Amino acid sequence: MSGAAESVAYDHNDHYTQAGDQYRLMSEDERTRLISNIVGAMEPVESDEIKQRQIEHFYKADLEYGQRVAEGLGFSVKQEV
Repeated sequence: MSGAAESVAYDHNDHYTQAGDQYRLMSEDERTRLISNIVGAMEPVESDEIKQRQIEHFYKADLEYGQRVAEGLGFSVKQEV
């Protein structure tokens, strides 16, 4: 291998930008499958509080992402985060 390498600063407190960017790069079909898989994995969780906390993480990554997971789990959709 040859070429230049560069070090890029990384914000260790940013846990959402990369996930949101990845979600927005997906095709609609990929997004739909992702949401379906997440909802299917979260449905058996008995605690609504745990589900709500996880939904908040999806909202922080991307508003649509959070809305779709919330809808899939039967939670009301937030208008603002």
